[in-house]
Amino acid sequence: MSQTSIMVYSEMGLLKLPLVVLLCSVFSLLSFIALCDASELTVKFLKTPQAFSNLSSTTFVFEVLVGGSSACTNCNITCKLDDGSGSIIASECENGTVLCEGLQDGNHKFEVCPNGSQGVGCSSYNWTVDTVPPTANITASSNFTNALNVSINISFSEPCTGPTGGGSFVCSSVNDCNLLVYGDGNVIPTSLKILQPNLQYSFLVNLSSTAQYGRVSLVMDKNFCTDSAGNKFERNKNSNFTLRFDHRRVNFTTHVPERLLQLDGETRLVRATNNCIKLRLCLTFPEPVLNSSAEILNSIKVQYDLQLISQGTLLPLAVSKQHPGHRRFEYKVAGCIFGMAIVTLRIEENSIISRQGIPVSQADLITFLFGMIDNSLRVLQGENKSSVCGKL
Repeated sequence: MSQTSIMVYSEMGLLKLPLVVLLCSVFSLLSFIALCDASELTVKFLKTPQAFSNLSSTTFVFEVLVGGSSACTNCNITCKLDDGSGSIIASECENGTVLCEGLQDGNHKFEVCPNGSQGVGCSSYNWTVDTVPPTANITASSNFTNALNVSINISFSEPCTGPTGGGSFVCSSVNDCNLLVYGDGNVIPTSLKILQPNLQYSFLVNLSSTAQYGRVSLVMDKNFCTDSAGNKFERNKNSNFTLRFDHRRVNFTTHVPERLLQLDGETRLVRATNNCIKLRLCLTFPEPVLNSSAEILNSIKVQYDLQLISQGTLLPLAVSKQHPGHRRFEYKVAGCIFGMAIVTLRIEENSIISRQGIPVSQADLITFLFGMIDNSLRVLQGENKSSVCGKL
């Protein structure tokens, strides 16, 4: 029987190949191409950690599919954690379940490569481990004050918006506020300002006007929010703040007596004297102060009105107490005013600091009439001769 042949030309000459051989070759090539197209490997992750997790261990479950549908039964699968630096059990990779343990805080990558294809067909999953709980610091410009309202700042270490998805800090009312206030004070909810969304806030705390002095403790609430990894809020040493206040005023006195005087036909009760030799000024503070006598002297300011003859001065005052840290200071006049003047004495605000660090509240002004007594200034009641402010 003759064999059917097909003639194939080449540069080398005329070749004879059996038709059956040629057809088999073409069929094999087409089958190989079809097999390659149908055998594309893909990795499907069935279980993964959250994109942000607070767990130091996690389990991956996956399967390798051929052509996107059927499971691969004879694939060689390799797994890597953090490009090989992470610790996993390699034998678990073939089963499609891998446990990752000892995960440190930071970014991680888990990679699955079927058939050891050196990157071709590999799939990976990235996530972040964060086990550090969010916290917040409470600060103010000072731990001591004599004001009625004090500005407070709260700074979060990271956004803490879970589980409700709202802002990190909520203070809708005095009774519904993430900041707890203990003592003679309360928050002013309407003063809340967002300095940096979910990170920085400021608001006012009102200190009781009926309490002369005391302290207020400010403390962050517990577990009122979570970060993106699910860590609950925790207090740190700066999550509480103690604010001391003192509203007591300085007792600023002088021995200048009150006198009934007749001025332009009208009788008035005024402080008045024409005796500068024994004139004394006394300051009594509610608490011992840090300022020296000289510093307090510099804080005393004098103003003259209706001065008729500008000769001599009421100040400077000579210091009679030289020991800082006392509660009482006494000064005496070093010169006299010749003529007549209305003298007003005041203390510079916030110039004197108590031993606790609180600026002393403003003292009342002292105003008195000083000068010669003439026909237009007639004394109706005698002057009190006392010239001392009191003893320490």
